Amino acid sequence: MSDPLLHAQELSIRYLDSADYVVQNFSFDLYEGEILCLRGRSGIGKTTLTAAIMGMLPVTNACAEGTLCYRGLDLIRADERQLRALRWHEIALVPQSSMNAFNPVYTMSKTLREMMKLENRAITKSEMQRREERLMELVHLDRSVLGCYAHEMSGGMKQRAAIALAMVYSPRLLILDEATTGLDIKVQADVLGTILQLKQETGMTILFISHDAELGDKISDRRVEMR
Repeated sequence: MSDPLLHAQELSIRYLDSADYVVQNFSFDLYEGEILCLRGRSGIGKTTLTAAIMGMLPVTNACAEGTLCYRGLDLIRADERQLRALRWHEIALVPQSSMNAFNPVYTMSKTLREMMKLENRAITKSEMQRREERLMELVHLDRSVLGCYAHEMSGGMKQRAAIALAMVYSPRLLILDEATTGLDIKVQADVLGTILQLKQETGMTILFISHDAELGDKISDRRVEMR
């Protein structure tokens, strides 16, 4: 078997204002091209683990021990330059409640283009248009959504738009943190279908974080329990 894309061994994380560990002695492997469901009850530390993978733990108030490696790079001990090169480009995140995080005065197009310009200030309008239309295709949204503001989109549309935003730099690993929380059953099914088709079209690796085992099993190749 090939080496894991993401490897955690005896990982423990705590915040310095508490003696208790939020994540304690947790181990798992995530392999290239699979969808892994990371399941655990609310408050078990799933979001803290996500922050560690993204290199977004607060450096002045968090302590991590053990091993957490992405493609051999030690994420716990990596410097900010190394983490910045990975963040969004190699590893992207759709965080909890992401569908409520859009700037209310930006259209979807402006939001996507702002991200593109951060990567390449010289990018042309025609290239931005091509890329944003491709992103809409990937998440199965009509191109007309590019002209919409957040309040003009349904919950399912906003969730798929949040996935499109995470896909701007074509990451190798996509982390979905409670991606369907707050959506009704039909919209959940639509979003899950979008995720599966996205995986099929891009071949990307997905870490699907959920408190719902049944939901996770519907979409994932494997499940890891966080206790």
